[in-house]
Amino acid sequence: MSTLSVLVVSGALLSSGCGGPSEGATKNRTFYDWAVATGDGGAKEFEEHYPPLDLPATAPRPEYVGVTVLRRGIHLSKPKNWLLRDASNQPGQAYIGYVSPNAYSFAVYERPESTEESWLAMMKRFEDDTQSVGAKIVGQRVPMATGIGQGRAYSVQRSVEAAKKPLTSRSREYLVRGKTRVVVVQIVYEGDELSQVDPELLRVIDTLEVL
Repeated sequence: MSTLSVLVVSGALLSSGCGGPSEGATKNRTFYDWAVATGDGGAKEFEEHYPPLDLPATAPRPEYVGVTVLRRGIHLSKPKNWLLRDASNQPGQAYIGYVSPNAYSFAVYERPESTEESWLAMMKRFEDDTQSVGAKIVGQRVPMATGIGQGRAYSVQRSVEAAKKPLTSRSREYLVRGKTRVVVVQIVYEGDELSQVDPELLRVIDTLEVL
């Protein structure tokens, strides 16, 4: 079992089955916005196919497609039904974001950090940046690993403006360093936990390669 798997199980995030999203979740524009998802049409500029991370569908998990993103700095095995939301290839600030039919978003952001710095310095800057925009870190600095890369896991809450009253946006965030770059992986979800989609996301994180 990988370090991440231990982390997820110990956090009581896994469930015995994988259910679908609620009808309300797919209509909630705060957490799940079809309007900004572009599908495959704009992906060529930001993604390259990476066949070693392809995986056929095996119930209850979907089919996965391997891609290279962030200016060829990241290999990622993603569910085939994810839609590209937005992306940028700006050096030092590259990012890519997806939305899932299972009512969560997934994004990878490049951090302008030197991999020669200490973990303490990297974590302190990330935490300061997160809190500077009003977010609340409710769980932090849990050691984890990806396919290539070491990281620290965080649980973050943010207040999001909505029509009737502010809503609480929850995210699982991973600060991950590879040999040449540092990234933040952010999973934003609705509700109190990720239990319905953890089996789907475990492969994504376990196979993430930060080069």
